[in-house]
Amino acid sequence: MKKFFSLFATLTFVFVLVGCGGGGKPSTNPIEDFGDDYKNIITADITFWHAMGQKNQAVIDEIITEFNKEYPNIHVEHANQGGYTDLRDKILTTLASGNSPTIAQTYPDHVAAYMQGRAVRELNSYVNHERYGMTKEDLSDFIEAYYKEGTTYDTKGTLYSLPFNKSTEVVFYNKTWFMKEKIEGESLYEKYNLGTIEMVDGKPVGTDLLSARLTWEDIVEISEYYINSEEYSKIDVAKRGEYAGFAADSEANLFITLTQQFGGVYTSLKAPHYVFDNPESKAAIGWFAEKVERGIFGTATKFGADYSSDAFTAQKVKVTLGSSAGANYNYPQDGSFEVGVIPYPQFKDAPAERQQVIQQGTNVTLFKRTNSTEELAGWLFMRFLTGPKAAMIWATKTGYFPIRLSVRDSDEYNDFLTGRRVVLDGEGNLVELFEPTFIAQTMKVGWEQRNLFYTSPAFPGSSDARDEVERLIQAVLYNNVSIEDAYANALRELNK
Repeated sequence: MKKFFSLFATLTFVFVLVGCGGGGKPSTNPIEDFGDDYKNIITADITFWHAMGQKNQAVIDEIITEFNKEYPNIHVEHANQGGYTDLRDKILTTLASGNSPTIAQTYPDHVAAYMQGRAVRELNSYVNHERYGMTKEDLSDFIEAYYKEGTTYDTKGTLYSLPFNKSTEVVFYNKTWFMKEKIEGESLYEKYNLGTIEMVDGKPVGTDLLSARLTWEDIVEISEYYINSEEYSKIDVAKRGEYAGFAADSEANLFITLTQQFGGVYTSLKAPHYVFDNPESKAAIGWFAEKVERGIFGTATKFGADYSSDAFTAQKVKVTLGSSAGANYNYPQDGSFEVGVIPYPQFKDAPAERQQVIQQGTNVTLFKRTNSTEELAGWLFMRFLTGPKAAMIWATKTGYFPIRLSVRDSDEYNDFLTGRRVVLDGEGNLVELFEPTFIAQTMKVGWEQRNLFYTSPAFPGSSDARDEVERLIQAVLYNNVSIEDAYANALRELNK
């Protein structure tokens, strides 16, 4: 699993150096006004650190190219710093030295940690600036919940970040296997109301139902069916531990969501913050652990991978839970099977307050610079990166949701979702074709869950909590640690 070192030790190091006047010293530079021709006048080199993979880095390159058409003298160097935890930890080690990036991709709990080092620039002064700011119409174009996430760090509602990439979690299933496997003559695809099958040129073709979904109880049944199937019986006994019916990707997300689906509480904005040691949470983890022990469930750790999509595309699991932004990673590159996508599972007959799905994704944050021109250039790139033009590029070329209403409601985005394109037929007539991509289908399913979205509170140490509950669930599932001991160990680490 990903390397992690003590966030507490890192923050202590940062605080000591900041107190001595290091690179994290608060910026007092005024915002310089370069006049009407500022787009051509401002010259600066800025850095943008993120955790985006290779495919999405190409999209960032495209956005930077568009940015430089308006700002030819601002050079943007963007760099992947590993996973989100790696990105956070690297930034924490650079705050005191002054080598932090100009802007970075951030989660709210990461920003809370950076703010303790007094390294983050408030954005209100830029947003409200007469020349470089944003209009009321521009601000109201952000999807409200996404924008407000950047104002939750103090009682004044000070803005410290702008929304960048937003997603949720969905279920991907092996559609080919579901259509093939039958119980009493009925395919699993039809039995669980995922869609209908018709024969086309002698081959089965499935049509997904818009209402399709699986409950947790369904997933247990399907997983039990798989490990009792003829296909599973042919797997070498020594290798069966590498297979399961179902796999979850993010262990931290799994812990938090199951805790809340069982009626428990994860963390609190007010002290004491770490409140997940409750009977409901323990019952949730116990429920999942029992399925892992039986061999029907697993997480990425079970398969020795960073992501459960690796096991899914290798056909070691039939159903997987992962980020909507990872759609392409859950579709086999060799086309060996079809993939269906449905909403996050809920428990059958669960009350409304227990139907929970994570709203995840990051924002972008500006760091204080001793060079006021660099800081201003960083703001201008942030403004463009989260503006309508870049937001449209990002939403139609990645698996992330639109962050702006104007994008979500546009004809261009609707064409992307429906796969609409106009082509010439054999007779030279213009005809409409509707062939939505798998990314588009995933985004539609993910957005259908928006009324169930939750977010966890951000506070200094909330990032630590995610790390600890991830280790907690791994300890219970794979290291024979009792639930009581695992919870006690996690709280002991967090309260050090």
